[in-house]
Amino acid sequence: MNENREFIGYLKYSGKSVEGGFLDARKSAEALLGFDEVLRYFISVGNPDFRNVNYEIPVRVKKGSWGIWIPIGIALTQYLNTIAKKAGSDGFFETGPSKDIEKMFRGAVIAAQWVMRIGIHVGDFAKKEFEKTVRIKQVGDDIIIGVPNAEGKILDVPKKYFDIYVKCPEKLFSKNANLIEQDRYLEMGVFQNSEEEKVLVTEKEKNIFYKKDDSDKDILFPELEHGQFVELDGEITRATESTNTIGFRYKDHTLVCTPDKDIAIAIFKNKMISQQKEHLFPRVKIRGIVSRVDKDGFFKERRPQIIFYDIESLEVEANNRKMTLF
Repeated sequence: MNENREFIGYLKYSGKSVEGGFLDARKSAEALLGFDEVLRYFISVGNPDFRNVNYEIPVRVKKGSWGIWIPIGIALTQYLNTIAKKAGSDGFFETGPSKDIEKMFRGAVIAAQWVMRIGIHVGDFAKKEFEKTVRIKQVGDDIIIGVPNAEGKILDVPKKYFDIYVKCPEKLFSKNANLIEQDRYLEMGVFQNSEEEKVLVTEKEKNIFYKKDDSDKDILFPELEHGQFVELDGEITRATESTNTIGFRYKDHTLVCTPDKDIAIAIFKNKMISQQKEHLFPRVKIRGIVSRVDKDGFFKERRPQIIFYDIESLEVEANNRKMTLF
């Protein structure tokens, strides 16, 4: 089978412990979730329109070694219309959906590989400051960064990938690196121009990428999942013109709510809001989509936000009819 014609790239585990293609169910779930987070992060870096989109990533699990593969063809393109609609980026698919989406996924894997290479070379994924020692040179139209390590060896890295590395969250690869053992190493590969490029992470490099999650923060309203449509009853406590947001009091907590970008009338130009700014509307029903996007582009934000498109007053007027604000 010519894999570079069927797949964009992969993440897999090889070694004696997975020669039969088997991996513990919990480890398999952790590997899939970790790879999903890695792809989403690098896709959002290259394509900011996708940062707030809760789209699906099609993958195929293969045996031999235990691997997760990103397919080319129908298995990938069947999601295109949904992704494009959710992202609201009509100009993104200019060269044809299949080619554009392949380029997006391939670019994400390549970026992840470069970040891994730099981490392995430096030996510490937390090290992000090189101002006094980095060598810069021009190669054609590209700027190349020469990144030194403790032994004085230099790794030449395209500047765009070096910039991504500097901003990359330290725990991004933790879930996948956690599964590395003496008899099981991690491999990330990509197929491009009939060639296969891969990066290996062995037990020796495991601690470069594995960072123990010591966060003890509780998730607020875990039932409000990212991308979920909700109708919530509560109170508007504030309206802030400078940030174009409102405060929404819900079950003894105030959530930040932002109007959906497709709303035709800005909330602070709405006559009813501007007239009632002092008292606002104590009891309302807000309709919108839950967002849990954190600063790193993951769907892990402790406190949810609501991207709303409608607010309805629950205050009964003299004519006993509810008043819709938008």
